[in-house]
Amino acid sequence: MRAIPVHFTPDLTTSLPSNGRALPLSDDRAFRTGRQRPLILLTTTCHLPSTARVAMELHDAGADVALLSPADHPGRVMAFLSSRLRYRALRPIHALRRAIERTVPDLIIPCDERAVRHLHGLYEVADRPDIRRVIEFSLGPASSFGISTTRHDLLMRARQVGVRVPDSMALTSADGLDAWAEGHAFPAVLKADGSWAGLGVRIAQDLAGARETFRTMVRPVRGLLALREMVLEHDLFWLRPWLTRARPAMSIQGYVDGWPANCAVACWQGEVLAGICAEAVTTTSTTGPSTVARVIDNPEMIEAASRVVRALGLTGLIGFDFMIEAATGASYMIEMNPRCTPIATVRLGPNRDLMEALVASVSGRAMRERVPVTERDVIVYFPHTWRQDPSSVFLRTGYHDVPWEQPELVRALMLPELRERYWVMRLLRKLWHASRGTSGGHT
Repeated sequence: MRAIPVHFTPDLTTSLPSNGRALPLSDDRAFRTGRQRPLILLTTTCHLPSTARVAMELHDAGADVALLSPADHPGRVMAFLSSRLRYRALRPIHALRRAIERTVPDLIIPCDERAVRHLHGLYEVADRPDIRRVIEFSLGPASSFGISTTRHDLLMRARQVGVRVPDSMALTSADGLDAWAEGHAFPAVLKADGSWAGLGVRIAQDLAGARETFRTMVRPVRGLLALREMVLEHDLFWLRPWLTRARPAMSIQGYVDGWPANCAVACWQGEVLAGICAEAVTTTSTTGPSTVARVIDNPEMIEAASRVVRALGLTGLIGFDFMIEAATGASYMIEMNPRCTPIATVRLGPNRDLMEALVASVSGRAMRERVPVTERDVIVYFPHTWRQDPSSVFLRTGYHDVPWEQPELVRALMLPELRERYWVMRLLRKLWHASRGTSGGHT
């Protein structure tokens, strides 16, 4: 893990207004079935522990929760789930449609980028208006779908509404890098759409390096990578992009010298209801997600998120990534994650209780003030630090978000990763790293 030296702000308050009211429900809600508790469908193609935490917090806030996931997702052990549905990698749109038809959800929350794109894809092909309606109700208007999943377009829309962002340019070929170099200094950041967790992000130190990085990142997914993900990670969702020879859309971004931060918000029909800002303390890699975060007060980040949410009319759980410029302390929005992020699951009191805010809105009731789970500002994500750095000082000084209320889940999350459980898997992993290349912006 990578430690990031930063200057932290101790004030844990936020700048969100507290109104204690519920937003009006949409009149167009034919998919509601008169339940006493709203039913929220979580969809994920990955095995992220944060999805299980989202389910727990939504359930505690008063919602019933169904989970559409791979068959071996650790969250499936939780007894309170109303349904456990299988996400099939070779027929994902069909699996998603069946899950919606079976559960008739009041809200759908995607937990990774592939799940977001599958919802967009289903919206395009669905022949039932109620399915299209619940997708738009859950995410925001269909007119925002393309912007929310295209990094360059998102930054340009954010700039239009007054958000500070680095310069950005879409790249259709390596020749575009010459045009970028004429007006911008290096280093620069190359990004592939459709990636996550720092994958598909590379820092290029000069034009020659940018050209080589572009050629590597724009390649279609290779069969070796699809096989590796299938065998070592039980991730079958790489098979389709390999079979279709899909290439990611690329962009280049100006480099901001500073440290990473993020802001998670719960929003409803274009209005931010609650938000949490945090700076990364340790990360999995230079461009990877944080494993330890420190909660901060940053009104500029909240305001930036609010402007983008309003401009796109978004609903749901959204994460925004920022860089805090070292020289000035200014916040630069660098991308948006149109799905829930780990800090969103940490209940921190009024204006920072995202799950309560969302469940209250979908239920049509006032938000309650629930007791924060911690007064500490350092949040240690479970089980990442426990596994990767068991001697970390943050395990003793920070709030470790272990889901003790779900012992079966704790046991499932503490199992070694599949790639580490068996000697054959460990051998295959060593062979992979000995001869690996990168493909499609992923390693």
